[in-house]
Amino acid sequence: MVKTAMIVVDVQRDFCAGGALAAWDTPSLLAPLQECIDVARRSGVTIIFTQDWHPANHNSFQTNGGKWPIHCLENTPGAELMPPLCAAAGDIVIHKGTAVDGEGYSGFDSTGLEARLRELRFGRVSVAGIATEYCVRATALDANRAGLETILLTDLIRPVVETAAPKVLTELGRAGVQLMPSPRWLLLLKK
Repeated sequence: MVKTAMIVVDVQRDFCAGGALAAWDTPSLLAPLQECIDVARRSGVTIIFTQDWHPANHNSFQTNGGKWPIHCLENTPGAELMPPLCAAAGDIVIHKGTAVDGEGYSGFDSTGLEARLRELRFGRVSVAGIATEYCVRATALDANRAGLETILLTDLIRPVVETAAPKVLTELGRAGVQLMPSPRWLLLLKK
């Protein structure tokens, strides 16, 4: 049986409704995502949460010449996981975008995640979360490049711009990422 992890990308207060940089339709994401996480945990899947964890002088912020409003400042409420999500014992939490420069979109970008997955002998990851065209995309592509069987949970992602998703899904599919709704993925875990 292939050892599996579920990477939940950046489901943080600042990226959800009412946050500094809210993605599209996040209220409809939270309950199904939490349900999927719960079932995956019971099936022995390791949950990995990524969080943007930016310093105040991060180069992506408009105040520092970047293109984004200030978001996910390290150690602030905006950087916290959005309830009902919370890390449990045995989960892995990865902070990304911690350096002043660089996008930090991918959960694999200067975080040590690839080495940790290899050390723990994971062969498959599923990817869910926010935002489809940025951090979800980059994380899925990097997981795939790392040689992991990579499955994008198509019903458990949200873009910043609603119309961006189809183009990204096409790109990821062409790159070798499997596109699958979460109920089908959960059935695979039982085989």
